[in-house]
Amino acid sequence: MSRRVLIVAVVCGVVATVAGHTPAAAASLLDLLPKRTATGTWGGARDDLEAAGVTVDLNYVTNLAGNVSGGMRRGSGYAGFAVAGLGVDLGKLVHKLELDTLVDLSGLALTVSGLWASGRSVSADDIGNLFAVQEIFAPGDVYLGELALSKSLFDDTVTLQAGRLFAGDVFATSPLWNYYVSAGINDNLDSLLSDIFFPLFQVASWGGRVFYEPTRNWTFIAGGYDADPAVADPRKHGVDFSIDASKGALAIAQLTYSHHQGRDPGSTGAIRDPLSLPGSITLGGYHESGTFPHVDDAKRTERGNYGLYLYLDQMLFRDDWLEFLGPSHLRADASHAERSRRPHVGKPAMAKDRDKGLTAWAAIFVAPHEAINSQTVQVAGGLLYHGMFPGRDHDVTAVGVISGIFSDRLPRQGAETVIETNHRFHITHWLYVTPDFQYIIHPNGHRNVDSAAVFAGEVGVAF
Repeated sequence: MSRRVLIVAVVCGVVATVAGHTPAAAASLLDLLPKRTATGTWGGARDDLEAAGVTVDLNYVTNLAGNVSGGMRRGSGYAGFAVAGLGVDLGKLVHKLELDTLVDLSGLALTVSGLWASGRSVSADDIGNLFAVQEIFAPGDVYLGELALSKSLFDDTVTLQAGRLFAGDVFATSPLWNYYVSAGINDNLDSLLSDIFFPLFQVASWGGRVFYEPTRNWTFIAGGYDADPAVADPRKHGVDFSIDASKGALAIAQLTYSHHQGRDPGSTGAIRDPLSLPGSITLGGYHESGTFPHVDDAKRTERGNYGLYLYLDQMLFRDDWLEFLGPSHLRADASHAERSRRPHVGKPAMAKDRDKGLTAWAAIFVAPHEAINSQTVQVAGGLLYHGMFPGRDHDVTAVGVISGIFSDRLPRQGAETVIETNHRFHITHWLYVTPDFQYIIHPNGHRNVDSAAVFAGEVGVAF
């Protein structure tokens, strides 16, 4: 409750400042809005730290949702998620401090994050559907997130990472999906999570992964993770460091081809070649060992599970290239070597480095073994328009359709389909507001449950 009171107090304070029209208050507000983050540079200390290879990222995102019809019952709720992340480029720090070391620390980085979840799930409590209408909801309260070391090699073409890691920050995800509020596609293909243990969001597990980027166009990522679901217990707060090999392991890999993701080399203006429309295609697959119960008879089990996914995006129409005002590691063409030196802290307030224009995307996930997978197919697609309205260059308008098909072993459940539309208003570099509407057809695949209409919204702040 104290968190909600604080948020309301901050919002009321801003409104009062604007309404007061006093010169001092207006000047303070004007000073705050252009900053990259809501808390600025901390008197220059933040810039000094970044120059020494130490970055601190603080984000807060909240989802508000109300089910006005359909589902189990009407209801509304709030969910919040705060992330504090620390990234230390050890090589850069040692060089800045002029320290002597026995080994070369260049390219070595440490990342740590802490997470705080709050609120309730409207999907679980009121609607009863599969794809949560609040993508930010997580059970529990405080968690240790990632705790990992990374090492970049061979001119940053290879990056190794190990420790307490997420999988959802790099596998089966696209930065374009961050503009949606439904958890069916933001941040990952959600049907995958229904079938296997997949560490993401607030759950990190022991693992390692390798990134190989031989050119700007190709990226290969492979990873292995401990698959003991006990680490997801909210009562353990992410600090269960045990490994139970009998619970199995997750092996996952994906290959991405992307093109025209960054500015044209040597370009000095905002306009690029009209034919250079950015796009990408990703193919991935996984195998998870361990024991999986049958979906229609939990007493029967099988060993091992697998699945495949494919997603792509392509810009259809482009306008000019905007000045990118976000952190450099979030550029569209930033390498994973750059990103691995920064903590994974959720959603930035500023839109990704991208042209204004219309982009189409599509995705499919398949888990063929119907006996042990409640979700056998997920298909999704949508359109995103960056800068649709004059004077709102960084706003993003999104439309998407997500459908998850249940196993034939669950005869009473067919498919759940979500239609979503929203518009993200980028108020300033560190604040966005997204009014959202979702229509859920056959919640949890049940045809005898009325389709649900949900008005929702998301607010993100980078501190």
